[in-house]
Amino acid sequence: MASCLNLFVFSFLSILLISNSQITNPVIGVVFPVIRDLHTGQYIAQILLGDSSEPVKLVVDLSGLLLWFDCSSGHVSSSRSLVSGSSSGCLKAKVGDERVSRNAECDLLVRNGAVGIAARGELARDVLSFGSVSSPGTVDVLFACAPSWLLRGLASGVQGVMGLGRAQISLPSQLAAETNDRRRLTLFLSQSNGVVSTSSVEDVFGVAASKALVYTPLSSGSSGSYVINVKSIRVDGKRLSVDGPLSVELSTVVPYTMLESSVYTVLAEAYTKAATNAKSVAPIAPFSLCFTSSSEVEFPAVDLSLQSEMVRWRIHGRNLMVDVGGGVRCLGIVDGGSNPVSPIIMGGLQLEGFVLDFDLGNSMLGFGQRTRSTSESLQPESL
Repeated sequence: MASCLNLFVFSFLSILLISNSQITNPVIGVVFPVIRDLHTGQYIAQILLGDSSEPVKLVVDLSGLLLWFDCSSGHVSSSRSLVSGSSSGCLKAKVGDERVSRNAECDLLVRNGAVGIAARGELARDVLSFGSVSSPGTVDVLFACAPSWLLRGLASGVQGVMGLGRAQISLPSQLAAETNDRRRLTLFLSQSNGVVSTSSVEDVFGVAASKALVYTPLSSGSSGSYVINVKSIRVDGKRLSVDGPLSVELSTVVPYTMLESSVYTVLAEAYTKAATNAKSVAPIAPFSLCFTSSSEVEFPAVDLSLQSEMVRWRIHGRNLMVDVGGGVRCLGIVDGGSNPVSPIIMGGLQLEGFVLDFDLGNSMLGFGQRTRSTSESLQPESL
């Protein structure tokens, strides 16, 4: 995985810099390439931090509050420094009612959202090198140094987490402040050519792509997560008997969409009835609903109706069914238990292939599916 990621980063940034070599405008936004780890389903970004040429690999956490990594992992930087507990940077690191120390160093709580564990970390500062939409550059960023055991459950070779959530020291917030850009986050997840950027969709993918997005109100969930509301759920066009609205947390560290148990029960029953061309078979963990069928069978779509019945997020095809081998495909939506943080947590599989525009200034989320056309435009699902 490491060699593929290194090659992709080099190619991505080379194309980016060549195509913008004649541009003299100020730096606009920052772009990081992203790939998916096949073993964990986690999305991995690579950054250049400090005066060392050695890259740091980070798991992308859409709800993460800050950038953190294992500073004892061998990545050495003479430009790294710990942040004083009395500094303004330490005050920015305060989240909600959580307290950070006011001692010589700034201690704070650091979370691994992929497995739900946390540890004490120390706030530090170093220089981040990046490729932007207009030119390369560097910027000072705050991050946390965390113990190596906090890497538990993360992809092999990963050294920490890139937090993209709503917090003063999350990476998008810091970069927007440093580059004088609008508070924006563009996210595109895929197996091999994903993107995280603080530029707009128009800057990254073009005007046509930006105009093709559909927008829905965006709210902030617990601990800085991004949440949208769903008024109803449909399977094969038929509305389920589920009371809405339901809050939907978007997650890049949960591989498959998770539904609260009562909601999942209703959906599973409706989906089994709708999948008339496929035969149910024994479940294969972590999935509860599996079918045996030929590759020609088209499985029913699941639609999430957002602020109105006319605005829908359609989940179908690769975003819905998981091929587990042996002619068996399973519904990539799982039972999240009776007491989840949100009734619906939309996971990475359902987000893949969609360009997401988090317009934080206007509290709106734009979404559109990237096509394979030569223009690389985005097209929302037809209703």
